[in-house]
Amino acid sequence: MEEGKEELEPLFDYTRIQPPDFFTFDDSDIDKSEIFVHCRKKRKKTTTSEPEKVLEGKGDHISVPEDKTDIKNKENEEDNWLAPPPPKTLTRTIGKEDGILKELRQRKKELVSLARPVEDVLNDVIENAKKQLKSSNKPAEAVVLDLPSEEREKIVISIQDKDGKKQICIYKDDKFDKLFKLYAKKVNLKPEDLIFTFDGDKVAPTSSPVSLGLEDEDMLEVHLKSR
Repeated sequence: MEEGKEELEPLFDYTRIQPPDFFTFDDSDIDKSEIFVHCRKKRKKTTTSEPEKVLEGKGDHISVPEDKTDIKNKENEEDNWLAPPPPKTLTRTIGKEDGILKELRQRKKELVSLARPVEDVLNDVIENAKKQLKSSNKPAEAVVLDLPSEEREKIVISIQDKDGKKQICIYKDDKFDKLFKLYAKKVNLKPEDLIFTFDGDKVAPTSSPVSLGLEDEDMLEVHLKSR
């Protein structure tokens, strides 16, 4: 029986799964362990101190690492000796500025004129129309007319030619030039080709019946100029 028991082996080998050492838990270790910390207690922050500068060197020579802030200060000092850039100047000619100002003023006037209400424009038109009506309704100036024709005396003058007598009525104060033209028109001749006489004397065109003392039915003779 003992030989049979020794020959039998367990189906599973648990030595590979279970560690050889067994963990033992004790309540006294709770306070000492860092895993279990009370909620109200704040952990102390660990302040990292700046790394100390390490001096490196061989023999008498020691090399000290330069600080970065010192390097930046040196670069700024080197840049400061450069002259500042020249200021930007705005160059504008007086002529251009004057032209721009004129254009702006003109545009402003146009906008102001456009901004006038329509009522003002209508009022101006109505006032101008009223002024024109007043000026047109002014009384006309008195015109001095000539004396009425009834006051001027007329005279009938007979003109004797080769065909007989012809009578023409004119005013006594008219010039004979008017009579000569009327006769020449009737006979279809030019006044320059005719000669008028009274009692054998030539009658001038500038004279009048009054100046010659003519009366009604007095006769003038007419002759053609010889060519």
